[in-house]
Amino acid sequence: MMQSHFGKGVLFALCAAALNATIGVLSKVLMNSGFSSSSIALIKTLLGCLLLSVLLLCLKRPLHVAKWLPAAVCAFLGIFMLFHFETSAYRHYAAAGVVVILMASASISSILLGRIVLNDPITANVTVGAGLTIAGIAVIFGADMEQGFTLQGAVLASIAGCSYGAFSVAMKRMGVAGGLHFTRQLLFFGSLYLLMPAASDGFVMGELSLLAVMALLALATLPTILGFFCTTKAIEYLKPSQVQALELTEPLFAALLAFVVLNEVPRDTLYLGAGLILFGLCFSNELIRLGKKAPQPSGV
Repeated sequence: MMQSHFGKGVLFALCAAALNATIGVLSKVLMNSGFSSSSIALIKTLLGCLLLSVLLLCLKRPLHVAKWLPAAVCAFLGIFMLFHFETSAYRHYAAAGVVVILMASASISSILLGRIVLNDPITANVTVGAGLTIAGIAVIFGADMEQGFTLQGAVLASIAGCSYGAFSVAMKRMGVAGGLHFTRQLLFFGSLYLLMPAASDGFVMGELSLLAVMALLALATLPTILGFFCTTKAIEYLKPSQVQALELTEPLFAALLAFVVLNEVPRDTLYLGAGLILFGLCFSNELIRLGKKAPQPSGV
């Protein structure tokens, strides 16, 4: 049963990484149509909430007990804080640098907070795995990280990453089960929170062409509904540090998508970085074991 849960968790986390990899390409389409980043985030979250509500109504799923407080807390950390500080970081630092720092911060914060809040042990496997995967991300984006570095941008990206790491730990601590109902609650609160930055920016809407509408629907469906669904389900089966480590594969899926959709040929550094990431995942998930196997915390 434990192996079955582990396998499900790995599959959900990898699916989340693949789905989240679509954000960059789809957002670029909408920004080229005149949408602001804050408006894109609000529209995709609100649209995702509405589409999911219609889906649940059509499926006639039995109502679950509403977990409003956990949903409000998790949406604040995993949707609002992540988006707000990530977007602010992009204004002060190159996108590649933001991605590396954000992902590294998410991985490290999930390990540290997992130890403090959940009493998860920080083993040699966890430490080596995190180090290798973060190094892999840095190798992939290394050439671009040097462009436009600012301390302010790095700090903002770190806050975004730590918030995402805290999101996974908070879900585990509150004992929330992932699923469609909880995903809808997350998106509902996320929409409320994202009204603030969108209102501050003036709700900048672009041209609603057929391409823009399709991109909005894809954003609402793939990384928003399905992405959060897979992430919450992965946290249900795995430790937060494992989920964050597995989601570090997102740049690999993004590179594959860019090659298929945009015909962008990946750099040679992608292959070395991919090797480091996959090697690190083997350590993080104890496929390669250092020392004794870490005891599993209760409820995992």
